[in-house]
Amino acid sequence: MTAKYEAPDGLSQFTAVRRTSPTQQVREQLLEAIERGDIAPGAILPSERVLCETFGVSRVSVREALAGLEAMKIIEIRHGRGAFVRRSINEQYAEPFAKYLELHRDELIELNKVRGALDELAAAEVAEHATEEGLAEIERAAAAFAAAASADQPNIAEVSRLDVEFHLSIARATGGELLPRLLGELNDVMTESRPATFSHEGQLARSIKDHQAVVAALRSRDAAKARKTMQKHMAAIRDWYEDLPAKPGKGDEA
Repeated sequence: MTAKYEAPDGLSQFTAVRRTSPTQQVREQLLEAIERGDIAPGAILPSERVLCETFGVSRVSVREALAGLEAMKIIEIRHGRGAFVRRSINEQYAEPFAKYLELHRDELIELNKVRGALDELAAAEVAEHATEEGLAEIERAAAAFAAAASADQPNIAEVSRLDVEFHLSIARATGGELLPRLLGELNDVMTESRPATFSHEGQLARSIKDHQAVVAALRSRDAAKARKTMQKHMAAIRDWYEDLPAKPGKGDEA
């Protein structure tokens, strides 16, 4: 008969481990509890001692299980404080960047308009003149972004970098020097806003879909279609900026 332990609230569904690979079983049970929502995002996990008693395993097994969950970006171990369930991307990034977006909303809208016009020009040029090698590089950049953005726990900094790389791969495929340089500088200026953009609910999935549409338009060798597809992609981001509240006091002057 499987041994039972009178567990604290939230852990009563766990069973003591009596089979092989206790580390794996502990990790899987904790992961299932987190996925079900039994342990909420931001909540602290029970102490190692409580987990040892709950699962009936050694402290080594518990520590290895927690290390595995941390490597999966499911929890965060804070020295001296305990192990915490990671919050969602929205919760991690939206709040820290809210003030930045509020203060720089108008500048971001203007920068995005300029960047969008250059991206549209680059897309049209690529559709007409890019080499097969250039198109292949764009496809690789789109695939790398999609892989990072669709991960269970996306690394927003890496996703942001790969988004820039996708757009710059299009600029490079034009074969010119000025467009890649200008777009590179504009993207550098907008570095701070990207994590907030990607923290917006559904934006990662939309960007994956938009990038795929852009690649297909470039492959069609139709300059007008490529320009329109890129315009649609950039307009969606610009609309999101425009929906943000304006900086307090703006437009209050008589």
